[in-house]
Amino acid sequence: MGFKANKIVYKELPKEIVDPLTGLPSFTEDDFAYLFFKLENMEFKGNEMERAYNLTLKLQTLYTYLKSRDKIKK
Repeated sequence: MGFKANKIVYKELPKEIVDPLTGLPSFTEDDFAYLFFKLENMEFKGNEMERAYNLTLKLQTLYTYLKSRDKIKK
């Protein structure tokens, strides 16, 4: 039993065919505002600071990416 491809892509996937955001949950601006507000008002212990910082940075990066591509629901 084998697999036969209709089209072979060598370098990168064509953007018109593949949506990298398929299946990801969508966030509204209110969702991001709520999460950032909660993070701003939380207290973290010393051993939790690095992980909280890294998670906040990931969330901010995701927000910036989605906002630049107008993918955030209003």
